Formats: sequence, C-alpha cells, structure tokens
Amino acid sequence: MKNEYIHDAFLADVRKKIPQNSKLVNMLVDILFIEKEAVYRRLRREVPFTFQEIVFIAKKLGISLDNIIGIGINTDKSRPFQLKLVEYLTPSEIDYSMMDEYVNIFRQIKAEENTEAAVISNILPQTLYSGFDYISKFYIFKWYYLYYNEKARPFHETIVPNKVMNLFTDTFIESKNIQSSYFILDYQLFANLVTDIKYYNSIRLITKEDVLKIKEDLHFFLDYIEEMTISGCFKETGNQVRLYISEVNIETNYSYLLTQKYNLSLIWTFILTTAASLDEDVFQKMKNWFQSFIRTSTLITITGEKQRIVFFEKQREIINEL
Repeated sequence: MKNEYIHDAFLADVRKKIPQNSKLVNMLVDILFIEKEAVYRRLRREVPFTFQEIVFIAKKLGISLDNIIGIGINTDKSRPFQLKLVEYLTPSEIDYSMMDEYVNIFRQIKAEENTEAAVISNILPQTLYSGFDYISKFYIFKWYYLYYNEKARPFHETIVPNKVMNLFTDTFIESKNIQSSYFILDYQLFANLVTDIKYYNSIRLITKEDVLKIKEDLHFFLDYIEEMTISGCFKETGNQVRLYISEVNIETNYSYLLTQKYNLSLIWTFILTTAASLDEDVFQKMKNWFQSFIRTSTLITITGEKQRIVFFEKQREIINEL
C-alpha cells in the first residue's frame, strides 16, 4: 500500500471525527504541541504526519490504524506489525529518521511517570550494548554479513557512519529514562556470542587484533551490568532495573514499552530490525509472555547474590576464551 494512500486515509478518518476545520486545527495543536502553521501544512499534505504524531492522534480520537492499512476485517487472529528495515552502513535520511524516531520515544518519556520496558532476548539487548562501540560494530557487521551475504566484508572494513554510532550512543543514554526496566536473558547468550566471534575469526573476517578489542569491550559491558545488578538501578538516572537469567532457551527476541501515550510491542528480527505493533491485544500477550518467562528465570538483581556471582564469573571465563 502506498504511503500517500495511508496518509490520505488517515486524514479522512480524522476529518470524520472532527469535520470543523478550526476545531480540528486547535485540537491538533494541543495534541502535538506544534504551531498552527505546522498543523495547516500537514492538513494541506505539504508535510506528512510522523509515525508518533499519527499514534498520538489515533489514540486521542479512537481511530483504528488496523483499518487504515487494510487489515481491519477479521482481525481476531491477525494483528498488524510495521517492519522497519533500516540501512546502517549506507543510510539515507529516511534511515536516520527511523533511527532517531526510536531514540525520540525514550527522550519524550523522560518526564513521564510509571513508564515500563521489558526485554526477552537471546542476544545482548540493544539498549544495553549500544554504549559500547566495538560490540555495536560487531552486531552491525554480523547484520551486514547475513543481510548482504554476497557482499560480505571484513570487520575492519566495516565503516559505520559517525551519525549512526552517535544514534546508538543516544539510544544507550536515553533508554535509561524508563522508570522500570526488566531484562530476561538467555543463559547461553554469551557462549553463543563468543562462538560467533570465533567463527568469523576462523574465516578471516575478524582479525585477532579486533577480537581482542571486542573482548575488552565485552569485559567492560559485564562490569557495567554487574554494577547495575548489584545496585538494582541505572547509575545514570537511578531508575529501577531488574535482570533475570532464563533457564530455558529463548527462541525469539521480544520487548515492550509502556508509556502514558501508547503501548508499543516489538519483535526483533534480522538482528537489528524491529517489527512494531501498537495493538493492545498484542501488548497484553507480550506482557503475559514476559510473566511466563519469569517463572523459568532467576533474578540476579539485588537478591540472588550467590547466583549473581556465579553467573558473572562464568561469563568472564567464557569471554576469556577469545
């Protein structure tokens, strides 16, 4: 479906809710916190609404985004997701915009209360590793290798634009604005990561020198999350964090974000790509899924001191195999 059609369909639904133009303009000014002229430009189709603006308006007016994109019929067993295929090595302005949109979600909830995020993952969660340059670069390298297999390039030739790395750093910083964060990590996560790195080294795509740099970054990362699990909060903001280690395999990576304005569900695929949904039923199922995994996981934050010590000692031994 063309973006123009979706935009026109959305505007048509908005005007059905509020036909009077002056009233509509005033309402959009209040919802979006933008000037009237900016609203007029959107209504004249000179500037498209952003994804977040559409979300805010749809929630305020009770508009079904499912219906707009054409899957509003028979949705009892079908739920909409938006797949964001971002290009990380040769990004366009659209790619940068999508990355920045993700960071903006965290920026905008800084003043909100009762925000909550949860992650179930068999790889390092992006909001945690994105503050570590060599780990971030490794995941981008692996994404490129698998996504563009015929164009595989060595790790040292994988040049990540500074703007992309800055957005990764912004993700790391701004995600700490969430008041309560929960992570469930696969118990084999670090072992699988080390296996990956060894493999790429064996086929000469990562040099021994770069392996040592990634290894150093992984030790810094472990130090960071160990301190986090001892204190039970992010040192940057003091916001609560809980870390669980799953005793069963995690097949797919999921996360959700609860804010005052919307509930966002994410399924992670292609390592760095997200499929996002604002569907309330999906969100509740995601929360239930998280609670189910807690039953088969061990909390190592604040409590569980013995398990925490054993876990981090084991992960350092695994990393030292590099």
